[in-house]
Amino acid sequence: MSLSVSSAVTDALPILPESAPAIDLREVQSDLEAVARDALLARSRGLRLIDAVTDPDYPNLMTFHSGIRDALFLEIPREYDPWVSAVTGGGDDSSVALSGLQRMIVGYAQGEAGSDDTEVQAMQQVLAELLVFEALRLQLLVLALGSEDYEQLGGEESDIDAIAWAEVEVLLHAPELRDPSIRPLHVLRATASVSLARDAAERAEELRRASPDLRDEVRMRARLRAALRELRLPEAVLLENALSTLLGGERRELHELQAQRPLALEGLSRQAMDQRVSRGRRALTRAKAKWPRRRRPALFDLLRPAQDPAI
Repeated sequence: MSLSVSSAVTDALPILPESAPAIDLREVQSDLEAVARDALLARSRGLRLIDAVTDPDYPNLMTFHSGIRDALFLEIPREYDPWVSAVTGGGDDSSVALSGLQRMIVGYAQGEAGSDDTEVQAMQQVLAELLVFEALRLQLLVLALGSEDYEQLGGEESDIDAIAWAEVEVLLHAPELRDPSIRPLHVLRATASVSLARDAAERAEELRRASPDLRDEVRMRARLRAALRELRLPEAVLLENALSTLLGGERRELHELQAQRPLALEGLSRQAMDQRVSRGRRALTRAKAKWPRRRRPALFDLLRPAQDPAI
């Protein structure tokens, strides 16, 4: 089965130079179709996409959701620099292609386009809706995590996801987004940014009424999460899990964590993961120069605001 949405995504990717490793676009399309099947199954069972993306019953969807986030913090190989420059640099050709892509995907999500086959059309629509949500979510993650401000107020990545999903639910099918003169994701980002600022203001007020101990705990967690984001992706994921008690999360067995975060941990043996955790723990007690930090920039480093936004 070939979904027009997955083909549109791969067709919009900039052409890589011959020196760059080849990307199997058919495999990318196949992966997106597997994600669409999971998403459609979840929807048929009455589950919202935001709940399904963290449900182990939908492994392709769950892996896609975590992988999209982890890709922000993955070091960019030097061979892909031209591709990244084309995507983030805003060149005319890339800008036109991506603008057309977002209009096309939103059209599929709104049900304006699609196959004559009912099942295929449903898969196209749910995949497009998921892509809109993930695109908005990534923009909010970059905005909110570009400084420690939001997390210093007790905000979590799951809260950012919820804000992104709320905007998609409310606005995706609004008639205004069908206007060909506007860019739908720009509208969604603008409204979601307002919602993020409102959420931060409410959290600040709640924190003012909280006990000093709770305020200190929230700030400690924010500083720790910010430190982990500076590390190489495998170390960041492994140490976040190892320090889950401090971060208020749930610690997972390494084999389970590896299955849930393949982009970060695929191919690592149990021994290698244990060693990285041990070395990482020791490194975090030393000067930053000793931390296992990224040697190459990640997309997050390139996209984060030059100056920390006041949320």
